[in-house]
Amino acid sequence: MSNYQHKLLNNIDESGFGIRYDSHPNSYIPPHWHQAVELLLFVSGQVTCNLENAVLHGKPGDICILNPHEIHATRCSPDASFLVVHILPLPMCKYVPTFDHLQFSLTFGPEEREKAAAYEQLKTYMHEMLQETEQTHLASKLERKARLFAVTALLVRYFSRPLALEESTLQRSDMARLEPVLDYVQLHHGEELSLEGAAGAMGLNKEYFCRLFKKNMGLSFLQYVYQVRTTAFCRDLETTGESIGELAERHGFRDPKMLNQYFREIYGCTPSEKRKFFREVALDEISAKDD
Repeated sequence: MSNYQHKLLNNIDESGFGIRYDSHPNSYIPPHWHQAVELLLFVSGQVTCNLENAVLHGKPGDICILNPHEIHATRCSPDASFLVVHILPLPMCKYVPTFDHLQFSLTFGPEEREKAAAYEQLKTYMHEMLQETEQTHLASKLERKARLFAVTALLVRYFSRPLALEESTLQRSDMARLEPVLDYVQLHHGEELSLEGAAGAMGLNKEYFCRLFKKNMGLSFLQYVYQVRTTAFCRDLETTGESIGELAERHGFRDPKMLNQYFREIYGCTPSEKRKFFREVALDEISAKDD
């Protein structure tokens, strides 16, 4: 199941590391979070990450870091690609007992030469891992693992700060309370979903639920539902031949105007224009293979 709320990471191995090369042509991922630290090397195109208090604009060669339970929404240009490294906190506690209470940031001042050198070393390791993603030599897995541990050591030494226990506990508590509702939205977004029903499922009154949801997710519950519906609709728009009307009905859009409104807000075009784009991309890929 694709889960765009509490996003599950199935590429993490037994040591707590995950690594993959990703490409998201002109895509949008609604607000979500991970249990893992996420380190990104931007390879091509443009990637924008909207955080609670900041917006990150990634261009080729940049790296950025996202902390566990940090809500972020991602928008990628058609030619965007990037290397993704995930570091799960719990296995790292074997080496750094307080790892799950560390906050990471790659920002530093011009006078902080050690951090600047460490940042360049991080980029070097990420580029080396990118080059090795397709290698199958017997030693490749060991080399990648060594670099992953080296990256983690640099993050802990130069780019971490202790997170207050109360702050960390409160954040995780809120996320844990919201997870069942968000998972339900993902599984049942095509059905009728009400604010009252979501609040009742958590045993909360509507007003408190609204504040809790907006505080942690950065948008209202109903806005979130429609974003999930729209992105799920867009995935099927690309991968199926069903009519726009059939897909709209399946994904919970009873009013075509509502679909067009949210679709244009997220993708900047109509569903018909987006389907035409997908078909042109597919034809270009077929032509490139034939050449």
